[in-house]
Amino acid sequence: MLSTLIYHPDFLVYADYLKDNYFKGNGNAAYFWAIKELYQSGVENIDALNLSQLTLPKTYNNNQTQTQFQLQNLMDFVDKAQYVARNSVDEFMLAVKKVISLAFKRDLSRKLSVIKCEINDPNKGVLDINRTLNRELESLTQQYIVSSEITTFGNVIDDVWAEIESRRNESGSYGIPSKFPMFEQYFAYEAGELVLLKARMKRGKSAFFLNEAVHKLQNGIPTLYLDTEMSDKQFLERILANLSGIEVRRIKMGNYTVEEGRIIEQQKEWLKRQPFVHKYIPSITDEEIYAIHKILKTRINLQFSIYDYIKSNVTSSSENYNILGQKCDFLKNNIAGELNIAMLAGAQLNRNNLVADSDKLERYVSTSIMWDMKSQEQTARDGEQCGNFMARVDLNRNGEMMDYDEYIDFNFDGNRMRIVEAQQHINESPFLDE
Repeated sequence: MLSTLIYHPDFLVYADYLKDNYFKGNGNAAYFWAIKELYQSGVENIDALNLSQLTLPKTYNNNQTQTQFQLQNLMDFVDKAQYVARNSVDEFMLAVKKVISLAFKRDLSRKLSVIKCEINDPNKGVLDINRTLNRELESLTQQYIVSSEITTFGNVIDDVWAEIESRRNESGSYGIPSKFPMFEQYFAYEAGELVLLKARMKRGKSAFFLNEAVHKLQNGIPTLYLDTEMSDKQFLERILANLSGIEVRRIKMGNYTVEEGRIIEQQKEWLKRQPFVHKYIPSITDEEIYAIHKILKTRINLQFSIYDYIKSNVTSSSENYNILGQKCDFLKNNIAGELNIAMLAGAQLNRNNLVADSDKLERYVSTSIMWDMKSQEQTARDGEQCGNFMARVDLNRNGEMMDYDEYIDFNFDGNRMRIVEAQQHINESPFLDE
């Protein structure tokens, strides 16, 4: 397994629960500690020279003075590793399970030896032996079964409160604000939470996501955009239209002035410097989604993630509902929750303005938003100054929800991929025409 990590240190994201002391002998434990130390610091090329520059903890040097690995030993180890390293995650995970299983058996054997001594001690009674048995097995359970120490809530209140305070912004808001201030009274993007945007096809879901992504980058927030629809080429054309104010069509055709060309180049250079990843993923497994987020959490301190969008190719309605629900569950709990990332995802409405079996999706989300284009009647009633699109917060576990006839007014310029809040209407009107 260590040989595999030399050539594929990114496989660590699949087994971040591995501990140094699971490995037999200080030598193997030290190698694992060193590989993990380098990878978590951003080094992806693991070689003998990089390893030799690390200062070993005393634990791996018989509690003597801290020192470095011997370079010659490292060169031999790295050279031989290439012959036994595995290139697939599945093979790596088999090795991980083997390491943990053997470590558990070794520790269990030691615990049983302690208990056996108690049993053979004529001065120890039933209560003494039972107490030792429970103590030793509980410590083993905490190490291998329970991922964290179980403690009273009182012991964590101060830490939790500090986290709450750290999420407050100077403006009086909290979390990561939306680009659109009108949403502030309803929600913010918070680490561990999932916001779901629902819309009919071709109604600007991706434009909404793109606007939020640009806003986050302009505020220095490392962002990931997992895209099931747009290639890098299509995405670049659209984000440059948003940043430059030049229509997508003219950017595609190269039909712009010299000055506009300079603006496009400036925006391209700005984008290059941003902690931003756009990845086109027409088909991707949950394991790959997790690995991408885990890697970027370390590499760019990922804070905000967009998933465009939750869908399934299964034709069976009941099976489709379950798949969509499972994906939403995975994004909320395994990505947003476990990795402490704020997440925005999309779902497509059908002709009846439903997301398949919406209960299976919305049971996992923190906030749900309906996004739609206004009808001609609604635009006439509200006035053109109130925009051509609208949004309604129809489910919210972290604050207020809107009534059925309430909505926020937006103006969507599809040519430039720009969405802004419009003047808000005064008269009440239904969110969707019946």
